[in-house]
Amino acid sequence: MAYRWRSRELTVPVTMVAVLTVSGCGVFGGSRAAPSEGASPARPRPSVTSAAASLAKEGWFGPTGPLHARVEMRGVERLAGRSVLRFTVTSLEDEARHTGNSFGTAAGDFGSYRIPLIDPVGGKVYHPLTDQVGTLGSKPGYYQPGVRYETVVYYPPIPADVRTVTAITAGTAGEFTGVPVVDGTGAGGPLSPTAAPGATPAPGTTVSWPLREPAGQVTSTVQDLYGITEGVEKTTIASGGDETVGLRTDVLFAFDSDRLTARARAVLDDVAEETREKADPGRPPVLVEGHTDGKGTHAYNMALSLRRAEAVRKELQARLGGAYRYRATGRGETEPVAREGGADDEEARARNRRVEISYRIKQPTGGPMASQAAGTHSDETATGGGRPAPFHADDGATVASRTTTRQPSGQRLRLDVKPFYRDGAYLVAVFDIVNLGPGDLGAGTGYGGDVAYIGGWYTGFSVVDPASQTVYRAVRMGPDDPRGPDDYVDPGWATFNVKPSTGNRGFFYVPTPPPGVTSVTFDAGPFGRIDHVPVR
Repeated sequence: MAYRWRSRELTVPVTMVAVLTVSGCGVFGGSRAAPSEGASPARPRPSVTSAAASLAKEGWFGPTGPLHARVEMRGVERLAGRSVLRFTVTSLEDEARHTGNSFGTAAGDFGSYRIPLIDPVGGKVYHPLTDQVGTLGSKPGYYQPGVRYETVVYYPPIPADVRTVTAITAGTAGEFTGVPVVDGTGAGGPLSPTAAPGATPAPGTTVSWPLREPAGQVTSTVQDLYGITEGVEKTTIASGGDETVGLRTDVLFAFDSDRLTARARAVLDDVAEETREKADPGRPPVLVEGHTDGKGTHAYNMALSLRRAEAVRKELQARLGGAYRYRATGRGETEPVAREGGADDEEARARNRRVEISYRIKQPTGGPMASQAAGTHSDETATGGGRPAPFHADDGATVASRTTTRQPSGQRLRLDVKPFYRDGAYLVAVFDIVNLGPGDLGAGTGYGGDVAYIGGWYTGFSVVDPASQTVYRAVRMGPDDPRGPDDYVDPGWATFNVKPSTGNRGFFYVPTPPPGVTSVTFDAGPFGRIDHVPVR
């Protein structure tokens, strides 16, 4: 038996949501394959099938009675007004199995394939089109042993300059990097014969699931991916569209003061240079916000935070000149980034005392087609670029192992760390967690409680550059409150088999360190810090 969960429940607002009204026969007016005695005739395959190499993994899928299956990604096609992901699932079980929401990354999405597609260079995540029932595309049923089931899932349009994406699946297969994106033809329906209702296809055959017709409105969701890095003096939260630099006021100001220190001026020199390089003067303002900790009265904190924000604004404006428009505000203690009052109260208060500088990032000129002609991605400058990862069929050998014991249960867990790898603007941290017993892992354990959430702001795993001591936190989806633990979301996943001696694969994304970094330190919470993890 297995238990599956995300690091956090997906609750944050989306960056872009479009609601469509759909009518007519077939999905988006396209024709459906009409089943005959065994199956409908196959149609010619578009170019995506010839463009895709074998992107296949075996894994276990499902919250209860997990399905052992082989999943092969065929690719993504760009069609008129939408995109379509094609993949196949082959059951490796000895009997027919129904998987429920086994291939989706959202609990309760029964019988659907909620598989996010990540553009690791542009810093975007494309979610499947949904209606009031679930995701749009194939409607799965019982998987017969040895039968290859073609599956399609519909997505918002993916820009023409995106060449590959990473598909995030639930289960031990995890992420599929290097999935090709090509221009498609036709209506985007299944290409294989559709299995007739009640039929039992023979092992070795390829069939497709029927398509589910949309029920009313269709929602299209695209989100920015936000990367979080923490240095000694500043924290940076960046996406493909905007960036926020948080400066600790303990570095900028003396206690209870709004006068900048000598050290602050050197820090602001660096911030001004970065702002000039990245900020778009055509999309103002450069916003400067002051924040305090929870000590003192609200009125005093609001006034102090505003004075400090004004001091930083004046210094930035003196360095950047009149090409930008600026706005300074004080938030007082109303927007903390860390919980105060706990065992780490002093550190929490120090993190809450900060000045944040936010701006919209410059976009490359010439549009997507210009960047495509140049062989680059249109968002490469914004995100820090990097090439998308090729497909990884396996995780490689274990490079380090650590154990921990959960109290008071005495449950022992082992962490097996795999080599990390770069995927566009991100680094992917990969590991297994093995239940060493003595008992089963119950629902809600895993990374919860005293073990840690994947990438959670307070107790989560993170990656550290040993040379600069920069901390890279897990990437999240969406712009709102990246530091609050209750709405934290990242494109990582972990699947947990609860029985002793079973392995459980997990992964998460962080912003990628500089190109010259070839090994990192993995801060694995209760498992401790693991040095010299190679970056491949």
